[in-house]
This record gives sequence, C-alpha cells and structure tokens, in this order.
Amino acid sequence: MIWTTKELGKALLLNIAGNREFGKVQFNSKDVDQGDIFIALKGVRDGHEFVLDALDRGASVAIVSQKISNVDQAKLIMVEDTYEALMDLAEFKRRNSKAKFIAITGSVGKTSTKEATKIMLSAYGKTHASHGTFNNYLGVPLCLASMPNDTEYAVIEMGMSAKGELSELSKLAIPDVALITAVSEGHIGSFNSLEEIADAKCEIFEGMDINDGIAIVNRDITTYERCIQNIDRAGMQNVQTFGKRVDAGVRFVSSEILEDNALRLLYTIDSEELELVIPLIPVHLAENFAAAFAIIKALKLDPEAATSAIASFIPVVGRGGLLTVKKDGKEYRIICDYYNANPQSMNAALEYLNLFDNENKVAVLGDMGGLGKFENELHMSIVPHIKDSGVKKLFLVGERMKHLKNEFGKEIQVFCFDDAQSLCTEIDKYIVGGELILIKGSRSMGMERVATKLGVENAL
Repeated sequence: MIWTTKELGKALLLNIAGNREFGKVQFNSKDVDQGDIFIALKGVRDGHEFVLDALDRGASVAIVSQKISNVDQAKLIMVEDTYEALMDLAEFKRRNSKAKFIAITGSVGKTSTKEATKIMLSAYGKTHASHGTFNNYLGVPLCLASMPNDTEYAVIEMGMSAKGELSELSKLAIPDVALITAVSEGHIGSFNSLEEIADAKCEIFEGMDINDGIAIVNRDITTYERCIQNIDRAGMQNVQTFGKRVDAGVRFVSSEILEDNALRLLYTIDSEELELVIPLIPVHLAENFAAAFAIIKALKLDPEAATSAIASFIPVVGRGGLLTVKKDGKEYRIICDYYNANPQSMNAALEYLNLFDNENKVAVLGDMGGLGKFENELHMSIVPHIKDSGVKKLFLVGERMKHLKNEFGKEIQVFCFDDAQSLCTEIDKYIVGGELILIKGSRSMGMERVATKLGVENAL
C-alpha cells in the first residue's frame, strides 16, 4: 500500500469518495500491477489512449484530464492537468515523509552508484530507489509519488541534458544528501565546456538545506574546484568527498584480482581501512562503491553492514554484466555494457577488458552520441585505450567510429559497419568460439541487438 483514498484527496485537493488503498503511480499501462494508479500523461502518445488498457491490467484508478467513455466512472479521478497532478502527488509524498533523501547525478556512474547505494542502505532500513534509469522530469516525480510511507531511505537518480533541469528536480526532492559521481563529456554537445557541465551538475545542491544538507563531490574530477566554487556560492556548509586521491574523505585505494575471478577492493573511510572481496567487476564500478560508501559516511552509519550487503553485487546485463553464452556449438563470454556510452565510460570498459587473460579479445564499439562539435576528437581519444585492451578483432559501428579504422596496425583486425543491424547479419562468421567480447555504444546505436544476435537473452 502506497496511497489511500484520503491521501490522494489531500494531495490533489479533491473530494474522492471511498476508503481504498492503492499501489504505485504508473504512466505506462504495460507497467501496471494490480492495485496501481495509472496517470494519463500527454507526451509523444496521449496517455488517455491507454486508460482502458491500464484498468484491464489491474489499475484500481486512473487520473485523467478528459472524459473516458466505456469505463466505470468511479475508477476515474478528473484533474485539470495530469502532469501537475503528478507533481502534486510527488510533493505530498516528500512533504509527509520522514525518510532521508539521497540524490545522485553525474556524467557517468549515476545508475550504478544508485544501485550500490540502494543495496547498502537496505541493510539499515526500508529503502526506496528510482527504477532503472528513469531519472528525468518524469522519473523523479514518479519515484517520489510511488514511495511507501514507511520508507527510511529514498535514493533518487537525477539526470540532465541541459541547464536548469537539475535545479527543478532538486527543489522537488529536497535532498538531505546529494552526490556528483563525475563530470565528463557526456552531453557536451549542449554545452561549451566541462566547466559549464559542472555548473549544471551542481544544480543538484540547490534544493538542499544549506546548514544541514551534505554535498558530496568526486575529488578526482578535473572540475572539482569549479564544483566547490558552486557549492560555496550556494552557501552549503557541509561538503564531503570520495575518490582515489589521498585527501578524499572516502578513498578507493586499490584492487587486486584473486583466483576464481574474484576481486579484492581496499577503501579507507576517514583513514580507517575497509576491505571487500567481490566477484570480478569493472574497476569503475568499484570506484562507484566509494561514492556509495561516502553516502553511508554522510548518514553516519556503520559501514560494516554496507560492506556485507555490497559483497553480493553483480553488474546487470547492459551495464557491465559478464555472461557466458553457448550458441550454435560455440561458447564465448560477453561483457554486456551497451546501455550507453561516453568517452569516460568507453575507456573504463576497455580498461576492464584489459584485466582479463584471454588471447581472443573482441571489441564491438558503437558511436558515442551527444558530443556535438567535439565528437571527432573525443572518438579519436579512445584509440590508445583500444590498443591497450589487447583486442584482436575490432568491430566499429557507426559513422563516427568508422573514422578510427586507419589508426590500427596489422595486429588488430578491423571491421566497419554502418549500424548494429548491419553487423548482426555478418557477425556470426567472425566469431569462432573462445572469445571474450566487449559490446559498448550509446543508447541510440541499439547495440543490444548485437548481444541478442550472439545469444544473450533479455539483452536489455
């Protein structure tokens, strides 16, 4: 139970008859579970077209702004504007919650950090977190509006692609703790410099109490001082850090590969050592754990329970998950890291590939989007990382990636394709078995189709 009739009435300033209980707030009828609230938002498709489908799938009520025929009118709540109604629901939940609210943003690593933080905080109390990567002007209010009343920790991922977006999300969520994972070239096509991206990321602190709120910043990023300047201008009194630098409050010290593909990770929290042994993961995820531990520190929680909880972390398919696949008499392993890509995450994925001892490494790399006028030089910047990764076969997918073809010598076989679908029709003849295959590219490239072709089930 997430909502009662009485609470809905208070949030929407309406008199709603009955005494019922409801579940989550959903805007996609396909996501509706029994008892949920469906809200008919207007976007590319008008949500009012799907009210009947939502009710058929088990929604108890639908919030609408226009008449719906052939439906029990008692199952409809009429409002003037459904998006404003969603915001009212989100604001009501935030205003009446006793939970600690944690907001996470960054050019890379925000979803993995959110997932790690959720796992860690679940060891201390009931934790509610953003679903998947839904982190925009719809995702954040939906996360808040679907928060159970007994939530003790709310972990909210916030994304942005333009100035001003994080400011609005922060003022809606009013975080107790807010963290920037990284500032890099993602979305630089909408900005003129990394400094401008840093300014936009720092908007996440604008909704916070300047005296009690805690801002957490990655100490390693090149725009760290710019972030501190923004925080000082906002009047924030409490700033903490994480990273690999010796002066970071929570420090990722080292990683060591053990037998049986295990990884020993060493951190310090205010100079106190913390060791973690975990199945092999990309090192950049281990760095994200430092961010999650920084949140544990900011909340003044004993890190022991968090360490035990995160030891079971397994990267999800699409975000670094490593799978063994058998198909058509061939067996190979695939690093499924194709949900999205920018130069920093691309280089991190190639560094992860380099950790493995395999003579038949393959990289399938798709274009990186959102880089604007910097796209050519930023694609070219990954060439050294490709060479260092130990790949023997390289598949370059898309117009930008194809420009890298002549940068490699005879030790690497290079194949170019216009798009993922074109590669799908050819790739079987290049894969013989025994390979370790990295698949990476921006969301717009649809690189999961290559994974599906190679035998990955539920690729995304």
